Amino acid sequence: MADRVSFLNTNFDRMSESEAVDLLLTRLLKRQGGRVYYGNAHTMVTAAKDPALAQALEKSDLLLADGSGVRWGSALLGTPLVYNLNGTDLVPSLCKSGAAKGLSVYLLGAKPKVAEEAAAKLKKAYPGLVIAGTQHGYFSEAETPQILEAIRAARPHLLLVAMGVPLQEIWIDKYASFLPGITCMGVGGLFDFVAERVARAPYFIRSVGMEWLWRLAMEPNRLWHRYIIGNLVFLRLVLTYAFTLNSGEQTT
Repeated sequence: MADRVSFLNTNFDRMSESEAVDLLLTRLLKRQGGRVYYGNAHTMVTAAKDPALAQALEKSDLLLADGSGVRWGSALLGTPLVYNLNGTDLVPSLCKSGAAKGLSVYLLGAKPKVAEEAAAKLKKAYPGLVIAGTQHGYFSEAETPQILEAIRAARPHLLLVAMGVPLQEIWIDKYASFLPGITCMGVGGLFDFVAERVARAPYFIRSVGMEWLWRLAMEPNRLWHRYIIGNLVFLRLVLTYAFTLNSGEQTT
């Protein structure tokens, strides 16, 4: 099924999209709960300087490789992750497979009204899918207990948390234990894509691993640091790790 692969001292689960959907659906319908994240170059760069994110990733029940950067870097280090999985593709596949089985999801995050728009799109696309509830991500710490209680009362199989890296992973790490039987998944900008607030790259661009360049072109002011500076930092991390690994092998 899946095997764990260490990349930049972080354990990823290597599996295809169909394997991930099957595994997740089984866990969800059995109400096993857990924490599911996607790790891309930006995630790894952020985790290298944010201990809270690194800790959250370490405690994941499932960490899937997202993006060409992670695939390239892991291959360079001799531990190829092979598959490119992301929430924007995997969640619709999961909803499609789970709709006939009564899968229920709760959408938490994004700007006001976006979660509701995304929920309506998912419901229309996958008849039978249960929308257990929605909540935007602009709430205070004081409101958190009330929101957790609302999620517990709704009893979704899956809680989609769209707050961006590292906020969503840290939030899940902090509060997943308050949501027994509910699988929490960090999904970044998924709601904006599903609600069609943000356009995805055409398929041929995604298929060659260049979606990041499309996103940069669409939102240069917001994403230039993440994709230009961040990718250079990621490259340095991978090459430094490779040098350290080779040096260790030569001295043994």
